[in-house]
Amino acid sequence: MKWILLAIALAGVLPLAGWLRRNPHGHPKIWALLGCLPFLVTALPRLEAALIGWPTWPGMSKGIEISALDVLTLAIYLSLPHARRPLPFRASMGFYFAVVLLSAIQAAVPFAVFFYTWQLGRVFLVYAVVARACADERVSIWLLKGMAVGLCFEACVVVWERVTFGAIQAAGTFGHQNLLGIASHFVIFPFFALLLAGERGWWPVVTTLAGAIIAALTASRATIGLVAVGLTLVFALSAVRRWTVQVTRVALLAPVALAVLSSLALSSLQERFTAQPLSEYDERAALITASAMMLSDRPMGVGANNFAVVNNTAGYAVRAEVDLPGRGALVHNIYWLALAETGYLGLLALIILLTRPLIVAVRCWWQFAGDRRAGLMIGFTTSLLIIYVHSYFEWVFLTIQIQYLFAMTVGMVAALAQQMGYWGRANLQVSSGARLPATVIGGAGVQKR
Repeated sequence: MKWILLAIALAGVLPLAGWLRRNPHGHPKIWALLGCLPFLVTALPRLEAALIGWPTWPGMSKGIEISALDVLTLAIYLSLPHARRPLPFRASMGFYFAVVLLSAIQAAVPFAVFFYTWQLGRVFLVYAVVARACADERVSIWLLKGMAVGLCFEACVVVWERVTFGAIQAAGTFGHQNLLGIASHFVIFPFFALLLAGERGWWPVVTTLAGAIIAALTASRATIGLVAVGLTLVFALSAVRRWTVQVTRVALLAPVALAVLSSLALSSLQERFTAQPLSEYDERAALITASAMMLSDRPMGVGANNFAVVNNTAGYAVRAEVDLPGRGALVHNIYWLALAETGYLGLLALIILLTRPLIVAVRCWWQFAGDRRAGLMIGFTTSLLIIYVHSYFEWVFLTIQIQYLFAMTVGMVAALAQQMGYWGRANLQVSSGARLPATVIGGAGVQKR
């Protein structure tokens, strides 16, 4: 059945691309669907099929897979006009891709490296499509609305899990609370930034509350703490940029919301540690020790997507005293995982990949503080920064669901930076006769500096 569905989906790429070219007014629903799909891939398994699948492989990529999101992205790509400007961040992405691919030379199982490079290709395609399409300023808002729908859906699921099943650490449709926690970072902070910027409507309020509820019910210490830090950072940067009546309103109402959500979070943490008392054994530390041993023996790495296999077959897990349940796990730190799998060069490539869009986002909201879109850039800045910090404690950034959201966020950063004149005045690719509304969430208007 999956092959039939895949064949039908691929056969529909060209007709869908043609329909998108002929019906520009249908694009809002398409972009909202694209933004929502990362939250649905795990909820609806039939949205993804494996051309080659190793379901028991202990790595971040388990095969040559293709999802409904990939098919939709390809159709959108074929419908877009020819790009007028070079694609930002292509050098950093190409460098990271090349380093990962070259790691196959020293990999114990080289074919597993190709699983991850295939995943990166899918992710980079999403980035390229979003970066090009968001030249029309409305697209980023439609995409964000889709992501907000996905986050609100997950909030409903975690509440249902807690109320119906008494789940101590609700995971939504993502299967693990830490995966859901990092996914929520991509959405909550941009919408909180829009709320502080004075955006009207229910989207900013409801989405921010949904993200806060998810953080509380995951009962993840990192998620709860970093959401609190991120919201505080967005508020501080927005206040520094411009103190407004809306910022004052939020400052006055925040203590009430904070009291309610803090009570919920503390209750969740208390239930968690009552049911799962802290142990003296630290799996994170043991896996980092194993990573350090790998790096010492093989400075060029053991090959992308090969950590767990080498950890067990080469004896590192035993020497690092990793317990039996943890021997199939990846080190809970993407930076140590990059070092172990792709060596010092891989860590350098990863850091460049992550920091380039962060630097651009920071410079945009600082340099163009008077631009309405600077508020949204504060949200993206915070999302990226908090995710990079969270990834010091988790490896799930390297999964396809999180990388989809990362690609969309970086694509919006690239497009907004071009519009704001970061690389020179952008030529907006807006269809003739299209009107850009004046507000950000309704479609950011063209701002004059």
